[in-house]
Amino acid sequence: MGTHKIPCTLIGKSKALACIKDRQWHVPYFSQAKAWMGVETCWKWFNKVFLLEVKKRTGHRVFLLLDNAPGHFEAFERDNVRIIFLPPNCTSWKQPYDMGIIATLKKRFKYLYLKDVFDFYELDEEAKLRKKMQGRRLRRSAAGVAYENPGHLLDVASYVKEAWQSVSPSSIKNAFIKAEIMTLEADQETVNEIEDLGTKVAQAIAALNLYVGQDELEEFVHVDDENNEEFAAAVLEDVEELLETMKIAEENLDDDNDDDILTFQA
Repeated sequence: MGTHKIPCTLIGKSKALACIKDRQWHVPYFSQAKAWMGVETCWKWFNKVFLLEVKKRTGHRVFLLLDNAPGHFEAFERDNVRIIFLPPNCTSWKQPYDMGIIATLKKRFKYLYLKDVFDFYELDEEAKLRKKMQGRRLRRSAAGVAYENPGHLLDVASYVKEAWQSVSPSSIKNAFIKAEIMTLEADQETVNEIEDLGTKVAQAIAALNLYVGQDELEEFVHVDDENNEEFAAAVLEDVEELLETMKIAEENLDDDNDDDILTFQA
C-alpha cells in the first residue's frame, strides 16, 4: 500500500477572510453556501486537487473509493481514475476513515490547537503583553490562537495540514484492514497514536498547574463526533434550511406557472 497522501481540503462559507489576506492557505480551500461537501465543490476538488495529485505520483490506474454522501458526484471513469462507491448504509463499518483515521486526525488536530494555547500561557507576563499588542496591530479577525484569540480558518488549515502529515501510513493501512476493504498484513509495531496524544495533552495541562477533569477533556476531544448532540443539531439546522430553500423555490416556480397560464388565457 502506497504512503502518499492527498492533501486535506478545507470547505468554508466565506470567500474572502481577513485571516488569509496577504497570507497563503496551508491546504486547498473551497467556499460554498454550506460548509458540507456539495456536488459542485466535489467536482472542483476532483479536478483541481485529487486528479492533479494523482498525476504527480503515478500513471497507473487509480480507484477512488467514496461513500454515499449526497454531496458526492456519480460514478464514472476518467484519466485512469475510476470512482467506486461503497454500498448504501455501510459507512459506519466499511468506510476506512471511520475505522480510526478520522479519530486519529481529530486527536492530532486538537493536540496542536491545545499546544498553541499552552505555548501562549507559558510566556512570561511581558511576553504575553507584547504578543497581545502585536495581535491588535493586525487587521480585525486576523490574529488567531497564537495571540490568545479564538482560532480562525487559517489556524485550522495549519493544524489540519500538520495533523494529516503526522498520521502514519501504518494507521491508514490498519484502518483498511479493519474495514476489510482489501487483504493486507497488519503492522504489529504500530503505536497507539490516540492514547499517546492524550498522554501528551495531560502532561501539558499538569505542567501549567491547571486542573482539567478527564470528563472535560473527553468532552473537548469528542465535541464534533457524529453522535454528539451539538453536531447532530448543526446537521439538522442545515437540512431544515435546505428544505426551506427548496420550498421557496417551488413556490416561486408555481407562481411563475400561474403567470404563464393567466397570460395564455388573456
